Amino acid sequence: MQSVSDYLQLKSILNTGPFTISVKVSGLLGSGLTLSLNSGQANITVNSDGDYQFEPKLLTGENFNVTITNQPVLPNQSCTVNGGTGVVGFGNINSIIVNCDPLRYSIGGTISGLDGATGLVLTNAFDGSTLSVAVASGTFAFTQTYVSGSTYSVSVTTQPNHPVQNCVVTNPSGTIASANITNISISCTSTAYPIEITSFGIGSGTLILSNNGSETISITTNGLNRFATNLPPTSTYNVQIVSVPTNHQCVLSSTSGTVAGTVSIQANCFSVLDYTPRNGGILQTTESLRLVFSAEVNTGSCAGSSGTLNTNLALPINFALATTNFTNDTLVISPAPTDSWVTGNRSLVLNCLSNIGSHPLSTSVTLTYLVPSTLRYVSDASGNDLNDGLTPATPKRNIQPAIDSFVGCPSNACAVLVTQGSYDPAAVGARIQLVSGISLFGSYEPGFTEWKPTDKDSTILMDMVPAFCATANSINPCASIAADSSVTATTIISGFKILSGDNAPYMTGVFLDSTNSVRIIDSTINGGTGTSVSSGIYAINSTPILIRNQIEGGICTANNCNSSGVYMTSAALIAPFIVGNTIDSGNGTGTQVTSRGIFYNGSVGLDVTNIRLNQITSLPLDNTTAGTTTLSIAFDISSLSNSSTGVLAGNQLVAGTANTSIGIRIQSPTGIQIGTALQGNSITTGTTASFKSNGMYLTSGHTIRNNYIYLGSATNASFPTATNGIEISSGGATAIIERNTIIGGNATSSAKATVFGINATSLTATSSISGNYIRLGSANGTGATMVSGIYLQSPNGFLVANNWIQNGSSNVYARGIDISGVFSPLKIYHNTVSSGTSSVSGNEAVLQINSNSSVLVENNIFLLNDNVGNNACIVDLVGPQTSIRFNVFHNCSNLVYRAPLYFTDLCAGGVPGTLSCITPLGLSANFGDNLALDPNLGLNFGVVANYIPTTATSCLITKSTNNIIADSYNGVGTRPGGDGFVSLGAIEYNLACTP
Repeated sequence: MQSVSDYLQLKSILNTGPFTISVKVSGLLGSGLTLSLNSGQANITVNSDGDYQFEPKLLTGENFNVTITNQPVLPNQSCTVNGGTGVVGFGNINSIIVNCDPLRYSIGGTISGLDGATGLVLTNAFDGSTLSVAVASGTFAFTQTYVSGSTYSVSVTTQPNHPVQNCVVTNPSGTIASANITNISISCTSTAYPIEITSFGIGSGTLILSNNGSETISITTNGLNRFATNLPPTSTYNVQIVSVPTNHQCVLSSTSGTVAGTVSIQANCFSVLDYTPRNGGILQTTESLRLVFSAEVNTGSCAGSSGTLNTNLALPINFALATTNFTNDTLVISPAPTDSWVTGNRSLVLNCLSNIGSHPLSTSVTLTYLVPSTLRYVSDASGNDLNDGLTPATPKRNIQPAIDSFVGCPSNACAVLVTQGSYDPAAVGARIQLVSGISLFGSYEPGFTEWKPTDKDSTILMDMVPAFCATANSINPCASIAADSSVTATTIISGFKILSGDNAPYMTGVFLDSTNSVRIIDSTINGGTGTSVSSGIYAINSTPILIRNQIEGGICTANNCNSSGVYMTSAALIAPFIVGNTIDSGNGTGTQVTSRGIFYNGSVGLDVTNIRLNQITSLPLDNTTAGTTTLSIAFDISSLSNSSTGVLAGNQLVAGTANTSIGIRIQSPTGIQIGTALQGNSITTGTTASFKSNGMYLTSGHTIRNNYIYLGSATNASFPTATNGIEISSGGATAIIERNTIIGGNATSSAKATVFGINATSLTATSSISGNYIRLGSANGTGATMVSGIYLQSPNGFLVANNWIQNGSSNVYARGIDISGVFSPLKIYHNTVSSGTSSVSGNEAVLQINSNSSVLVENNIFLLNDNVGNNACIVDLVGPQTSIRFNVFHNCSNLVYRAPLYFTDLCAGGVPGTLSCITPLGLSANFGDNLALDPNLGLNFGVVANYIPTTATSCLITKSTNNIIADSYNGVGTRPGGDGFVSLGAIEYNLACTP
């Protein structure tokens, strides 16, 4: 019998069971029959026929062994157990019979390898009886009995699922000859496996995950969940988080890999849902800290936390449980009654475990608080600037007088508390001028009874624009709040709605000038209205620290104005901390407006590493007026910022409709990586740009990994249009473009219209384009209109490999991969590519090589959508190439066109040749071993094609000997497969194939 440890190698047992162990007793005449489960773990005394259940129940993976400890008496009988031993699978065990009738017999046998969560159903054709089997391995029996001489014929009527299995019956039929039948053998093997998600820490709401960019699953409860589609071995999976429950942070234990069995992924959503006081805010010296979690905790859950949040007397801190959303979800942390928190800017790094399962927090959480040494109070309703502001009963009316009343703050731990209401930043002076170490906390309830920063109902409103703003400029903009180089200690702004004025050349909400110490948290900021420039945040030579804010760029009014949610410029490298914000660009009505979510315009670089978890949107602009040149860019770095560095990941970027709509634009060669091996960005471009709609526009090569790019469209009745997933306009640096998903994209024009998944010029020899998923829309125009998955101009000899390209449609040219100006041996290896469709015969090609003769084309699967006229799998306008071998040509009568000849026949050695093989394409060493056959992929063509091989795929495709690279679309180091061969095309496949 299979042991528990053996079975656990096959299946995670999280959240499986417990299940009942049931016994059918038949033919009992006497009394006192005693049955035992697992040598006394449970016992049942039986005095009549029927169905009986043991208690306790057992979990998946546990052994069961049912035996008879006392035979019945009066009369004496000798009963037997059939189907009584095994390992619990994924359901109640109902396949055990105890037969006490000496003239009747049972039918059963052994089973191995049952792993399907939905179980297995057997049928005996003799009487139509059925049996649901949930024994992972061990014995089973039907619960009917039969007289000697009865025939039986057992078959599988329902195969298991999750994973998909094929169970085969050996010794399925025969005749009962005065003995129980125990030699029926069932062996189950998996043919496709589930992607299982075990979630924990979901307090409420929905976690949505996607697999391979298409199938999604919505998870609302903790426990075991499965994607609906099971995947065959050697398939790839790529599970990503689409959205998380409100206020949760979720992480996956793994995200991608190759299917070799059931894929078990943990989704940890254990989070701190709420903090009182709010993280980043003010904590009074004797105030309790209240943490609300997404799962039950206990008083010792956070004992491992550390930091500088200490008490003056070092007495033991009190931990108490409370209930907010469900029992014991809240931990209240307080100093002892005679103790207090040490003043200053304090931090606490949470190290907390859930009560059930001891799961850690999904992400690192650091709490930062100002424990104030001195306070001032400001109130709209009851304040007077003649008051001292020292108590809630004697508040000042305006914020600047309260700041000034400190006359500096030597402790760097001073705070101004502001109740709900409206406050003019220019009531005293031209604006609120921050002083080092004096923080501002808005949204206190009347009487200062409670701080509610998320209400943001302390409004700083520039009702009247100060006179100096008429001459505001790029180094001294009009602003509601400003901080300069004198602010050297941490100074916080939290809980405000900041609304700047309606008329200045340069208008902004908050102006930071040469300071790295201002933290803006939980506030709403609107940049107001500027003629030339408007911005929510305007930072010069400063490092903005922005957390959980709603930032809006305001409105700019000049025809060629600029508006940004966050504007930064610096003459030295800066590393801003911009996390968890919703950032919208400004708006403008002119025909030359540029609107950006985040814009860096420095002469020295920007470190983007701590720009994450933001929703960054550039707003729609004019895209219909003749001659408009509007730009809507979610994230933009200027051409002077060459030394920029870091990794940009985890953001959602949306570019609005405009003449040009771009998700990310980097206008200089930098060291920035866009996405990592584990996490990229989600980028959505404008729905109706009038010139260009780009996911990314980069002027040189960068490392670009794991981004999801959803392309909009570009439409213009008179001028050319273009839509690009990733566009690199020139070389100069290595481009590593790996494992990105690019979907959609349309371009329409009366002139040239192009849709390209990846459009790159002059990439260096150390570049690579690999493992990308590209599925495109349509291009409709005139002239050189084209749709192409990968479009390369003048590339050097780099690798294009393992890409999954489902090209779109065009009314002119459709080319899966298009190459021009090749100057060194470009390597096109192991791609699975469709040509897309063109309405013009002869304009459709899977691979188009327009110049040069040094391309290596090997181990690809080429799918020609329309096998008509002069369409061809490969169009080679110059030739001969270095190699065209070990490729699969499907649905193309013209295998290769090399001007002026069409190579239509596959000749000896797999070399393409002209009709009747009069002229071969080249020598077999470089041009042989090609195949012309249907690859029988999951779905060769369709709205959403499936390029995974199947059992109908020829073994000539899945068991090739041309081992040229180690990686595949499945992942790093996956070639050759476990069978020792390599599969042609992007996917490495090692399952059964057709000889």
